[in-house]
Amino acid sequence: MIKGKDILGRPIVAVSNGERVDTVHDVVFDHNANQVLGLLVDEGGWFSAAKAVPFAAIKSFGEDAVMIGSAEDITTSREDGQLKDALEAKHSLIGMKLLTSDGQDLGRIADVYFDEQSGRVQGYEATGGLFSDLSSGRTYVPAPEQVQIGEDAAIVPVSVAAAMQEQEPGGLKGALQSASASVQGAYTSAADSVKETYGNIADATKERQKEYVVGRTAGSDLLLDDGTVLVTKGETITAMDAERADAAGKLTALATSATGGTIADAYGSAVQGVQERYEDVRDGAAARQKEYVVGKVASRDVTTDAGEVIVPQGAVITTFQADRAEATGKLAALTAGALAPRPALDPNDPEAAVGRRLQTDVRAPGGSLVGAQGQIVTPAILDRARHLGVEQQLLAATRSGASVAGASAAVAGSLASVSEGASGLLDRAKAWLGDKREQAETALDDRQREAQEQRVRDALGRPVNRVILAPDDSIILNLGEIITHKAVQAARAGDVLDILLDSVSKDTPDIDPLASRPHETGTAALDGQPDPTAPQRN
Repeated sequence: MIKGKDILGRPIVAVSNGERVDTVHDVVFDHNANQVLGLLVDEGGWFSAAKAVPFAAIKSFGEDAVMIGSAEDITTSREDGQLKDALEAKHSLIGMKLLTSDGQDLGRIADVYFDEQSGRVQGYEATGGLFSDLSSGRTYVPAPEQVQIGEDAAIVPVSVAAAMQEQEPGGLKGALQSASASVQGAYTSAADSVKETYGNIADATKERQKEYVVGRTAGSDLLLDDGTVLVTKGETITAMDAERADAAGKLTALATSATGGTIADAYGSAVQGVQERYEDVRDGAAARQKEYVVGKVASRDVTTDAGEVIVPQGAVITTFQADRAEATGKLAALTAGALAPRPALDPNDPEAAVGRRLQTDVRAPGGSLVGAQGQIVTPAILDRARHLGVEQQLLAATRSGASVAGASAAVAGSLASVSEGASGLLDRAKAWLGDKREQAETALDDRQREAQEQRVRDALGRPVNRVILAPDDSIILNLGEIITHKAVQAARAGDVLDILLDSVSKDTPDIDPLASRPHETGTAALDGQPDPTAPQRN
């Protein structure tokens, strides 16, 4: 993955002779296809075409240079129709607002990430918006399959905002209790309760043992010495059973069986309770359903009727996704597919990074981006980090680093952590202030453009008090000629618009309305209205 601004100014070198051909000035995108068309090397001008390297001609993106086959690989906007259309559209992604289709503000685009092999746009670096603040800095917005680029905003599906939700610590395998752990807890609790109430029942008096067993369930078959069945497993023990067991010297064995039955009943109740919760919760109120699903794992994709993914299979369900499911009528489907969460992971296991937001860029040894600041770690990103040997760096970038063993090491680690945290906070503060400065500069640029357009509107129709020349010294307007829309366009293309606007004649013309009146009577004039210029009859 490559960040667009990282390659601006990078030299372009031809493999054929090793010579530097040109320099990257900009990245050209096909917004409809969400694809990089090429690298702009010359913007061109009024009398020359723009030049660019088509993406297909790029051999590789190196740390120090972009490699192409030869100088002949560079094309022009006259030769490449797609390049021409993209440049003429003049839709700059940088500074454009990112909105979801339901109106959520994801911030303004500060940069674009694309795949170095395919040229496919993979995401946007956004400033401000729903997921960005001082603590997280800029945010990574994953690029969807379809995005609508307009003049003022880029519209993405609601599922993009859902994909930007950070999971609980531990990621997709978060540290939440599983249903089996809950059942085991109930089992242990039942055994402890029996022991607390009756003590060691085997050592109790016969009267206490009889009191204990009557009305309880036998946890196993109890046989007399002659093979006769005294109590069958699952039966309720009666007072008569207790007396017969006492007479046969089996009262302690019966008490032990009753204890096993009590614990088994508690275990069964816990299992049944969990099962009933899974099966019956879908029929409960929406609030109860949402409470139930949040923190559990989706066993399958849950989508809207329009096909937008609310929760992907394997993801831990968030409150945002539960609300989205309710709003689209898919809460019951989400509830039916919610599974118990997975057990907690070792915080030092790189898999704990999955589902967490990266606080800094993670790069491969060669310099390419493995994960971008603000990006949510996916299994695919983790796999790539493992392949490149940077999985621990990826984990550290989510602030889930390993603990330090030993008291002295812990103190040293704490000091280092404080220092690193302070440094990181300072860096994030600088980034945040930089973002605010960029926003202010953008607002200033907007005001300057608006002011210039107002000057253009005020100038139209007025004469110039000097000769306005194009860069090739051809005359755009001669002295005293009227400023037209065509003249404004020519001056803008020749980068002399400021000269034109500074040369507007401010003199107020002395016009005699009657002298300039046309001879023909107006179609909306009143009937019988005299013509003041016509000779008067005596």
